[in-house]
Amino acid sequence: MVLPSSEVGVPYDASPADVGRKRTELERCLREAGALPGVDPATLKWLHEKLAEEAFNLVVAGQFKRGKSSIINALLGEALLPAGVVPLTSVVTTIRSGNVPSAHVEFGNVEKRLIAFSQLADFVTERGNPGNMKGVERVVIEHPSPWLGHGVRLVDTPGIGSVYEHNTDETRKYLPQADAVLMVASVDQPVSRAELDFLVGVRQYAGKIFCLLNKVDYLRPDELRESVAFATEAVRGALDAPIPVFPVSARLALEGRLGGNAELVAHSGFPEFEAALRRFMVDERTAAWLASIARSLLRVVKQARFTVDLEAKVLTAPLDRIEANLGLFRRERERAERDRRDFQLLLQADARALLRDHVEPGLEAFKHERQAATHATVERWFAELEDLPAGKLRIALEARLIAEVRGAYDGWLAREEAEISRAFQGLCARFWTHMQQSVDALMQRSSELFAVEFDRTVAEVQWSADSGFYYKFWYEPTGLRILSSSVVLALPKMLARRLIVKRTKATAVDLIEVHAGRIRHDLHERLEQSVRDAQREIVKQIEATIAGIERAIDRALATRARSFGDAATRQDELAHARALIDSLESRIARTVDGTATGARAT
Repeated sequence: MVLPSSEVGVPYDASPADVGRKRTELERCLREAGALPGVDPATLKWLHEKLAEEAFNLVVAGQFKRGKSSIINALLGEALLPAGVVPLTSVVTTIRSGNVPSAHVEFGNVEKRLIAFSQLADFVTERGNPGNMKGVERVVIEHPSPWLGHGVRLVDTPGIGSVYEHNTDETRKYLPQADAVLMVASVDQPVSRAELDFLVGVRQYAGKIFCLLNKVDYLRPDELRESVAFATEAVRGALDAPIPVFPVSARLALEGRLGGNAELVAHSGFPEFEAALRRFMVDERTAAWLASIARSLLRVVKQARFTVDLEAKVLTAPLDRIEANLGLFRRERERAERDRRDFQLLLQADARALLRDHVEPGLEAFKHERQAATHATVERWFAELEDLPAGKLRIALEARLIAEVRGAYDGWLAREEAEISRAFQGLCARFWTHMQQSVDALMQRSSELFAVEFDRTVAEVQWSADSGFYYKFWYEPTGLRILSSSVVLALPKMLARRLIVKRTKATAVDLIEVHAGRIRHDLHERLEQSVRDAQREIVKQIEATIAGIERAIDRALATRARSFGDAATRQDELAHARALIDSLESRIARTVDGTATGARAT
C-alpha cells in the first residue's frame, strides 16, 4: 500500500511536540478552572472529553451509486468495503486506527460481535441486511492506515436519494457528528438538486467540505472539463462560496495502489485531492481543534470573573443599598424578558412576511409560467414520439412529464433557496443583535448598580439557519394510467393518440399545481422550524448569562445571612479565585497563539 504522506510530501504533523505542549497546558487550565465558583461542571466535563478523545469524524457521504465506499477503499489502499453498482451501504461504518485490521458489529442491545471482513456484506449492505432487519447499530473497522492517526475516523454512510428511504434518514441522523465531509458525486450524472440540498444541510455541521467528482475515467477530456465546470458552479451557487471540486477515479487509484502502478495513481487525480486533505489535516484541523477548546474555556473563565466580582461586591456593600439595587435589577430583568418576547414575535412576523411577500409571489408566477408552456411542450414531445405505438407513447409521455415537472421545480429551488437563506439569516442576525443589546443593557445596568466592571465580549451565537428546503416529489399517475392498454387499443389509432396527448396536458397542469402547493407548504414548515431553532439557541445563551448574575447575587446574600465570619472567609476565597482567573486568562491566550484574545494580562 502506498502511504499518503509519501505521495504528497507533507509530514503528518509539522510539530508534534508543540501540539503536545499546548494540549498539556490546556489540560492543566481545565483542571484548575474546576475550582472556580459558578463554573458549570457539565461544560468542563465536555471540554475534558473533547480534549482527551481528539476524535475527528471525516464523513464520506453522497447519493447512492456515486462510489463512496470505493473512495474509502482508495484512501486506505485496500479493497476493504463492499462496492458495487446497486445501493449497497445500509448502516454507518466507522473506520478507526488499529494495529491489526479487524471488524466488529455493534447491535442496538449493546452486543458486539467480531466478524471476518468477508462477512461485512452480510451486515452493511441492503442485500445482506435489507432494511437493517438485523438491528445493526454500526460496524466498526480498525485499520493501520496513516490517514487514521491522531483520532481521525473515516465514516462510510448510506447513500441518500435511493429507493431505500431509511438509508437517507440514517445518513442525515449522523451528520451532526461530522467534523469534515467528503461529498462524493459522479461525472457520469450531473450534480443533482438532492445533492446540492444535502450539501447545504451539511454546512451547518461540518467545519470543512471536500467535493469529489468520481469516475473521471468514464469521460473524454472535453466532457470531463464540462462536467467539472458544471459541478463547480452548481456547488458554488448552492453554498454561496467557492468550494473546490476534485475530479478523481477511485477505481484507478485503488488499482494503481494494489498493483504498485504510480502512473495509474497519478492519472486517477487522487494525489491532488489527498494533498488538499493532508494540508487541512496538518494546517487547519489541529489548530481549529485547540482553538475551539481554548475559546470555550476562556468564555467559561470570563463568566466566572464577572460572577466572582459581583458576589464580592454584594458581600461588602451596605445591605440597604443592596436591597434597593436588587429591586432595580429585578425590574431590569423583567424588562429584558419583555424585550425577549417582543423580539421573538417580531422574528416570527418577519419570517411570515418573507414567505408571503417574496417567496410565494415568485412561486405562483413560476407555476403559471410552467402551466402556460405545457401545451406546446407536450405537442413537441408528441411530434418526436408519434411513431410509437399508443401504449409506448403513453409510457414515454408520462416519463417525460414527470422528469419535466421535477426538473422545473428543482431548478426553481436551486435559484431561490440561496436568496431565501440569506434573507432569513438577516432576520436572525437582527434578532440576535436585539437580544444581545438587551442583555448588554442588563449587564451594564448590573455593573452600575453593584459597581462591578463589565468586560463586554461579543458572544458567538451557536445557531445556523438551515436553508435546505426539502420537499418530496410525489406523483400518483391516475390521469394517464386510467387509459389502460385495452382501452387504448379499442379506440381508433388517431383518436387514441390524441386522447393520450390531451390527458397528458391536463395531468401536467394538475401536477404543476400539486407540487407548487407542496413546495409552498414545505417552505412554510421549514421556515417555521428554522425560527424555532434560532430562537431556542439564542435564548438559551441569553438566559445562561442572566442566570449567572442571579446565582452570584443569591449566593452572596445567603453568605451574609449566616455570619460576618462566613462573609470574610468567602471574600478570601473570592480573592483567590480572582487571582486564578487572572492566571488562567493569560495562559489560555498564550496556549493557542493569538486565537483566544481579549484576556487580561497578569
